[in-house]
Amino acid sequence: MNTIKHQSGLSMIELMVALVISSFLILGVTQIYIDNKRSYVFQENQTENLEGARFTLLVLQQELAKAGYRRRPDQLSDQAFPASNVSDCNFSAGEAAIRTAADSICIRYQIADEKTRDCIGNLPTNTGDLSNPYTSATEITVERIYFNSGELTCKVTHTDANGAALASAISASLVNGLADLRYELGVGSASDPRAVVSYTKDDTTLPILTIRYTVLMRSSNSNLRDAVDADTALANWKKLTGATSSQVTTVKNADKGQLYQVSQSAVMLRNLMP
Repeated sequence: MNTIKHQSGLSMIELMVALVISSFLILGVTQIYIDNKRSYVFQENQTENLEGARFTLLVLQQELAKAGYRRRPDQLSDQAFPASNVSDCNFSAGEAAIRTAADSICIRYQIADEKTRDCIGNLPTNTGDLSNPYTSATEITVERIYFNSGELTCKVTHTDANGAALASAISASLVNGLADLRYELGVGSASDPRAVVSYTKDDTTLPILTIRYTVLMRSSNSNLRDAVDADTALANWKKLTGATSSQVTTVKNADKGQLYQVSQSAVMLRNLMP
């Protein structure tokens, strides 16, 4: 009598084949997950740089365009803006925009109306003179906008018409994620004070018509570039701003494989036009 024996489990060979196949599947799925996650983080940090640069440019355009505003257009700049030294900004009479350092700019302007907010969102201290247009201002806003430890920072002081501070200066961070910031002044000439003939990083007595700013953004996450170094981005930064080799080295020493973006724009100071 013949008996038929049925297999009651997997053989060793079948088990090994199943383990090999499942291992390849798990490795493939894991690699797809890792690649997708890395791609997502890369795109997220690119977007972070784009949004940070866009917001920085919007803030600078909004604030720098206020420089030199006078409630009475017939009032001479020397009368509207007396000499003063507040918020680390040492203005001569008539000056409404000065470059105090490579990464620091000071501006001042008269309050237009009771809804005019300064760089950190504060309303005017004294609104008594703002009910009627084209009247002499009794309040001036002084803003110092500068780079501070990876942040775009604004220090604001409200002064009276003579340049005396009405209250203590207040500082606030406006944008973070910056690796560096540089300002240049576009100036006219004595013969043609309405056209920008050159840009300078130094003090000048020529009419200031434009402020050009270049910002270097750096993402928050590190180790995103693999073997690619930061030399290309920093070379472009050096070319655009004229930064020294030591300044570039300082930025590079803080590099941890983040993503970089260089953005540049300029604001025409229409209130300072002759």
